[in-house]
Amino acid sequence: MSKRKLKILLFSLLPLLLLGFLAFRAFENSAAYYYTISEVQAKEVLEQKLRVKGQLVEDSVFYDATLPLLVFRLTDGDAYIEASYPGVLPDNFHHSEEVIIEGTLDSQGEFQVSKLMLQCPSKYEGEE
Repeated sequence: MSKRKLKILLFSLLPLLLLGFLAFRAFENSAAYYYTISEVQAKEVLEQKLRVKGQLVEDSVFYDATLPLLVFRLTDGDAYIEASYPGVLPDNFHHSEEVIIEGTLDSQGEFQVSKLMLQCPSKYEGEE
């Protein structure tokens, strides 16, 4: 292979390799492992990005609109976890059946929420 063809090949592969590397890094940083509350408490998962699903515990919600800061507790029926979300209280937060949180567990055992998702009761389900 001539020197010119080798240069052309290298310069054409370079953008593909760069694009592949950037895609890999984006996927790696956005990956969140899905755990139950019991699994989070049983494992060493400090400072790992996690996704946890649980039921909102009644009368555990505290919201300070001046900060804004939302503090609440989730349960999976067996275990509880305290969660702190530095954001605005969603309108339908108290009506949600299940809450999905994404973030990290700090050294005090409190979940620092970076993303809050709600699973609300469907208004399209038939009444029983």
